[in-house]
Order: sequence, then C-alpha cells, then structure tokens
Amino acid sequence: MGTKDARMKSLLFALGLSFVVFPCRAESPPQPVAFRVGPLLFDRPEGWRCVKPEGSFRAAQLEKFGPNKATLVMAFSRFPAGTGGTVQANIERWVRQFSQTSSPADVQSIFTKSCHVTLVKICGSLKGGLPGGPEKEIPKALLLGAILETDGEMIVVKTAGPTSALLGEEKVFSEMISAAAEKRP
Repeated sequence: MGTKDARMKSLLFALGLSFVVFPCRAESPPQPVAFRVGPLLFDRPEGWRCVKPEGSFRAAQLEKFGPNKATLVMAFSRFPAGTGGTVQANIERWVRQFSQTSSPADVQSIFTKSCHVTLVKICGSLKGGLPGGPEKEIPKALLLGAILETDGEMIVVKTAGPTSALLGEEKVFSEMISAAAEKRP
C-alpha cells in the first residue's frame, strides 16, 4: 500500500469510518464471433451467446433471452457417420415431440458445394416433460431444426419454444445455417 493510501486509511479510521476493498467483478469472457462444430464454422447470431453445452450429445450451445425473459436455447450436436440416426428418423423424432401439429412438418432440402442441408419447421403443441424439452406443454410452439451432412458426419441444430419468441429468429436461424453450409473453415 502506498503512502497516500496509508494516509487515507488513517484519516478514515480517525473519523470512525472504515473501508473494505471489494474485488472488481470478473467480466464474462468475450463471446466468439464464430465457432466450429465438426468441419463447419457457424457465425454466432447477434443477441445469442455461447454457453457451456448441457449434456454429452451437444457439441455447442447458444442461448438468448426472449420475450417475457424466456430463455431460448439452440443446441448443436455432432454425429459421426452411421450414428445419430437417419435424417428422416430425426425429423420423425422431432414430430413426436409434439402432442399435435397445426400442419405437417415443413421440410426443405438444400444442396451446397460442401454439404446437404435439411431444414425443418414444425408448429403445434410441444409436449412437456420430455428429456431436453420444456417442463410443461407449450401450446403454440415452434421447432426450427437443421441437419447438415458433410464429410461423413451429421451436424444437427435445433431450437424450440413459444412461437411468439422464436418467430423473429426464423430468418436468423436460416441465414446462420446457410452461411455455415456455404463456407469451410
């Protein structure tokens, strides 16, 4: 402690005051602009933050606070060839996560120079209590999913939640997937 600090401490003590030095709060580490899942490089969308993945199947995870402080989660999983099921099996599993759907799943296939992408959109009542799902049923829910097949691997990206919270994220999700499918790290 320097002479000036010692004098200040003596003065405060003489006045009957004391002070305690509190450490500065450690700021959270800077967020990456992009992150890698297998052979693909994803740009982190504005407003989303990288967090530690929950569960052993997740290679990466993003979170964002949506309307009404609901936490939106975007999960990225990576499966070597022959594991993780077929594209169709994954789509069917996602559909079964709904107690009812307002229309059939909207499925689009896109072929790029580096991978095959299947985009999935499902609207309806998302069942509650499923592993990795909401605690209770969400009546007006939206699931956005993408399956990217590249270099003998399958990268699965999924987010689901209230339609009111995710509707504004649909374009962001599609653009992130398209950009990752077009470029190679």
